[in-house]
Amino acid sequence: MSSSPAWLPLALALADFPDLDGLENAAFTHFQTAWATHPTFRGDEVRVHRHPHLANSNRWNTYWHCVTEGEPETTRTTPIQDRLERIPWARPLIENETDANSGIKVWANSRGRDQHVCVWFEPENYLIVLKIARNHFVLKTTYRPQSNRRTQLHRDYTAWKKTGREF
Repeated sequence: MSSSPAWLPLALALADFPDLDGLENAAFTHFQTAWATHPTFRGDEVRVHRHPHLANSNRWNTYWHCVTEGEPETTRTTPIQDRLERIPWARPLIENETDANSGIKVWANSRGRDQHVCVWFEPENYLIVLKIARNHFVLKTTYRPQSNRRTQLHRDYTAWKKTGREF
């Protein structure tokens, strides 16, 4: 893909802030604004968990899960620059996932007892995971997969396409 879709906002950049804390504050402010209302994905709302995260009581659970990694949840204490910078992309990708020219791949998968939808913006290697709930979706996480994970995503997507199923 030679250029990003017109609907995709610019990523935040650490260089525009005094430090990682400044970037994190800007990312959270953006997230709060972007998720003040619920976007829709294939006709159902996509919601976020606004209650405090276990590792950071000043941040919404879903937001903190999107910008950190680690298990158990209480160890997720340091946000990751790359994840912070791309926070502005989550909602527009969900809202524009049907843009046939964007390179977005969408499929369902299972993790344990949970059913998820993966929305992978492959040209920028940005993955959004939505948990399937009874009558809505929940934004679970966002990140840029490493090489080995990208290979698995390709396999998962190819296997899903072969089934011909819809979700």
